Order: sequence, then structure tokens, then C-alpha cells
Amino acid sequence: MQKNPEFINRELDDKLRHTIINLTVGLAIFGLFFGSLNNYFKQDYLGIIVDLTAAGILFLTVLVIRLNPRWFNLLTSILTLEFIILFDLLIVISHPADLKHIWLITFPALIFFYKGTVTWLIWVGFFVFSLFMVKLQTFHPTAYTMNEIGYMSVVIVIMTIVIYFYKARIDQGNIIINNQKKQLEDQARQLESTVIAKTEELTRLNLGLEQMVQKKAKELIEKDAMILAQSRQAAMGEMISMIAHQWRQPLSTITLQISNIKINALLGKASVEETNHALEHISDTIIYLSETIDDFQSFFKPQKRQESRSICELVQRGTNFAKPRLQVANIELHYTCDKEIEILTYPNEFAQVIINILNNAIDVLLEREIESPTITVDIHHETEKIEVSISDNAGGISPEIMNKVFEPYFSTKGKNGTGLGLYMSKMIIETELGGLLRVMNGDNGAVFTVTVPLEG
Repeated sequence: MQKNPEFINRELDDKLRHTIINLTVGLAIFGLFFGSLNNYFKQDYLGIIVDLTAAGILFLTVLVIRLNPRWFNLLTSILTLEFIILFDLLIVISHPADLKHIWLITFPALIFFYKGTVTWLIWVGFFVFSLFMVKLQTFHPTAYTMNEIGYMSVVIVIMTIVIYFYKARIDQGNIIINNQKKQLEDQARQLESTVIAKTEELTRLNLGLEQMVQKKAKELIEKDAMILAQSRQAAMGEMISMIAHQWRQPLSTITLQISNIKINALLGKASVEETNHALEHISDTIIYLSETIDDFQSFFKPQKRQESRSICELVQRGTNFAKPRLQVANIELHYTCDKEIEILTYPNEFAQVIINILNNAIDVLLEREIESPTITVDIHHETEKIEVSISDNAGGISPEIMNKVFEPYFSTKGKNGTGLGLYMSKMIIETELGGLLRVMNGDNGAVFTVTVPLEG
């Protein structure tokens, strides 16, 4: 029989009683079918009809209880009466040797689990009374004696007492289970409210943390922008120094040519050909100065998109900017580029990194007064990347500061250093160009390695 959802959701005691109903009725129906089979072999067709009719009535009654739990009390009373009538009928039509009276022991369970413990005495008394009335009636003779009826009554009473205490233990267990269930429900509600409160608190903390992260991220962006501006200013100062180095000799040449023209004019030795030659030389020098200005101007012009450029051209551009300082300091630069390989990058930013590393090497060589100072630039091509190594022979970096060289505002030059050049170089290579900038000590000095992907 299919369980009714409404009945399943009732209290635990109703569920238990319902289980006992199924067991009791199931055993009774099985016994009736077994009895009908036994009657068939005896050719007792009346007994077969009685057994099957009783089994059908029991089945229909319990089915109605399943489908309509609202009628539980009324239908269980009817079912209890059906059991009493059934057992009385078995006493009338059967013989003690058939042992059909054995099913009487199911009646106490029927009483307690159908009707509860309140009316058990009345039902047991009524059942025992009905057994004696069946024996005493004169309408149909019975094979049972008064002693056998009395013996069955004693068995019923004993089974009733046993099942009563068993039922009492079950009820006590149900009470404990219900109390524990209630406590668990209370704890669950308390835990749920605690979880809700903690969730709300966590949500507030997450919101505050998110706002704090956004604030810190904004501060870091502003800090990086400020550092970039300061780095640009420092680089501009170095560029102005480079421009001065680049312009010093050409301006001296122009001044010398103009002086020669004036002297020749005063002495009357000036010829048109010599004058034109001097003016052409002055014009070429001025054009060179103008081109120098264009180079420095384009360097400081911001670029918003990447361009495909030769790695040799980019490194050469950086060394060209540093060449005046190298010449003044008598530093020898070893640089060769054998293979033209193009990379997708920001040309000005990449050149600025090369210049920053070269200027750092020049400063160290001058500070330590190295004899025969040398800077070497090597380019290594691999499958998916390009490595540019810039090394010097200044003796290397102290292990105590090796991990600090790329930190902002860290400098070994005292008041003359900003501590931004190498920091910004690392930011440009790793943040903007997707590469890697690292430093290590080689055989003769520090080695800075710039690694950039070929695809940009």
C-alpha cells in the first residue's frame, strides 16, 4: 500500500502506530490466507469463504486508514471490532487442533497501537467476555471447552501485560526522541540565526574590505603615477645633461667657423669659396643639432600603442643617448647586433630602460674609479623571447642590497640619486611589456638581463 504524504508528516507516535498497524494486519491477512489454503485441502469451502472475506474486510479497512488519516480513531475502533468478530468467528467454525486461536496474541498489539493505553482494559475485557459469550451461545456448537477458552483468556491477559510494558518503553523512548528533536530544532534555529548574523557581519566586512582594497588600489595607482612622473623628471634632467654633451662640440665648431670668417674678413683674405664652405659646414652642424632635438623630443612623447621594431634599433637608440656620457667618462662600450629581429613593444619605454641601466652602470664605474671601465651589451635570441644583457666590470652588487635594487626610492648615490630609474625600468618591462627584468653578479660585475616576448 502506498504511503500517504499527509500521514507521513504526522508526529512520530502516529508513524509508529501506523507501522504496527501494517505488521498486525499483514500477519492477520497472511494467517487468513494460510487458513484458507488449509481449508482448501480439507475441502472446507465455508471456511475458505470466511477467511477470504475477513482478509478482504481487514485490507479495505486499513487501506481507508492509509488514505484518510483524519478518520484514524474511528476506523481503528471499527478495525478492533473486526478483529474481535474475526477471532470469535474462528472459535465458532474451527477446532482447537487447527490452532487458529494462535492469532489471538496479535489482539493486544492491536489494542495498544490502534487505540492507545487509555482504553486497553475495556477492550481486553470486552474481548475476553466475547470469547466466553461465543462458548455460551446456543446458536452454533463450538469445539472449544471452557477450560480452553479460559486458557486463551489467560494468554491474552499475559500478552496484554507484556505488550503494555513494551509499549510503555516505546512511549518513553518516543518522549525522549521528541524532546531531543525539539532541542535539536531549537539549536538548529539558534544556529541558523547565528549563521545569518555571522553572514551579515561577513558581508559587511567583505564590503568594507572591498572598499579598502579599492582605496588602496587607487592609492597605488596614484603612487605609481607620481613615481612615473618623478622618474620622467629625473630622466629629463639626465637628457638635458646629455643634450649639453651632444651640443657642446658642435656649438664650439660653429663658433670657430664664425670666428674664422670674421678674421678672414678683417684681414681681407676671405674668399667666396671659403666663406661658402664654412657656411655649409655651419649649416650641417645646425641640422645635426636639430636632429638631436627631434630625437630627444620623440623620446618624451607618450605612446599609446605598441609598434614592431628591430631589437638592434631599440638597443642602439638607447646606447646613442648614453654615448656622450660614455665618451666623457672614457668608458668603453662593447655592443654588436648580428641578427635583426623585430619585437612588438613601446619603443620609447624600451629605450628608456636601456638608458636607465646604462646610466646606472656609468655611475657605478665612475664612483668606484675603475681602471679600463667597460660596459658590454649582448643580445640573445631564443624561440619565443629575446634577452638583452648589460654587464659592467665595476665589481658587482653587494649581497646585502641585491634584493633592494628595484625598490622605489632606494639608491646608493646619496642625495644625487632618486632611486626611481631601476624601479621604473622593472615596472615598464614587467607591467607594460609583459617581460622580466632581473639582476645578478657576473664574473666582473653586475649583469642586468631584460627578457621580452617576441609577440609583445
